[in-house]
Amino acid sequence: MRVKALRLFVQLLLFGLLLGASSTAYADTVVITSFSFGLQVTPTAGTVAFTPTAASTRAVATNSIGGNQDITSNTLPVAQAAAMVTFANSSGMANAANQTATANSFVSVGGCTCTASAFVLASFNSTFVIQGGDGNVDVTISPMPFAMGQVTTDQFGQFAHASISWSVRLNGVVIFSTDEMLREVSGPNQTGGFSLTPGLLSRVVTLQYGVPNTISVNISAVAAGASAVPEPATVVLLISGLGFMTGVLKKRRNTTDT
Repeated sequence: MRVKALRLFVQLLLFGLLLGASSTAYADTVVITSFSFGLQVTPTAGTVAFTPTAASTRAVATNSIGGNQDITSNTLPVAQAAAMVTFANSSGMANAANQTATANSFVSVGGCTCTASAFVLASFNSTFVIQGGDGNVDVTISPMPFAMGQVTTDQFGQFAHASISWSVRLNGVVIFSTDEMLREVSGPNQTGGFSLTPGLLSRVVTLQYGVPNTISVNISAVAAGASAVPEPATVVLLISGLGFMTGVLKKRRNTTDT
């Protein structure tokens, strides 16, 4: 009877361990990156007339289990693109008509030992002319970037990365830029983030009435993550060990009975 009771106990223990393995073998790494951008050009006198010349958006999503989508749009005046695979998606828009752009990347990796990434590149070019006067005029150029990034890993999370970058060029010269705003964590149970608001970003330049000027904007958003779950071999070794223990206990019991 004791042997049967022990056998039942071990069987129940094995069943419970298998249930525990299936319930805990879920890993999760989440990365969210969102970026929206606007631009204002304000002369001290006169009006501004814009002419869109180019717009481009590229959205990419990939994972380590064979998923890959790379979508590009060059539609003028508004270019939009979106990409999606398992664990990752991205979308973006560049509007050369109203000088705005968006870039959003999302990664959520879980239940596997794998990686995923997503990124968006959005850009537009326009020419503009200050009308309503002669000679020189002071013009205030004000970028309006709004961005946030959030990274989170749970007990099986390995790595999470969120970043954005942007630049504004006037007549081919960079007048605003952020090379990279980055938040990155490694290891389990980590979290972090960043945010960007326009603040008092502006610059006054002297231009001429009636002379065409070019303005170019580029923004990007990146998300990447990795997770890992216990290998199936670990569970097999655990079951084998318990089976060996059961045999030893049974043999010891039979020896005692004799």
